[in-house]
Amino acid sequence: MTRVLPNAEYAPRGIKSVRKLASFANTRNHKLVMIIGSHANQLRELRFLDVATGWRWLNARIELGDVKLQKDLGQKVRLVDVKIVVSKQNIARNFAHLISRLWGLQFTEELPSAGGVAMVGDDGKLRVEFHADPSAGPVGPILHITHFEVI
Repeated sequence: MTRVLPNAEYAPRGIKSVRKLASFANTRNHKLVMIIGSHANQLRELRFLDVATGWRWLNARIELGDVKLQKDLGQKVRLVDVKIVVSKQNIARNFAHLISRLWGLQFTEELPSAGGVAMVGDDGKLRVEFHADPSAGPVGPILHITHFEVI
């Protein structure tokens, strides 16, 4: 995710407590932390921590199904100026609005002519695909979403 989200940084797993993670994020001038939960070496969940003043869990949770990383697709691409592009389906649109706010990315229903895009689609399965260019194939990650909620 650090290659596709602007200003994203990876924090090593060695930072254990939420308080230490919030402190680490503050020293790097970040206001939001995305925590990627895994089980049996499979990415399973995205949770979000607001660290602007102290810390508090945000009321948003995203459950992941199948995930294809850049390395799984034979890619190693850093995206800049990524826009979220959504199809017309209501579920996809609701999800795109949520991740737009959480990830700080611009939301659009019109495909831009150039630049990185995170395409949100729902053709029976909700997913997010990152592309270096709107006309090119996905560079990853590709996130299949099994459930999302604003708690």
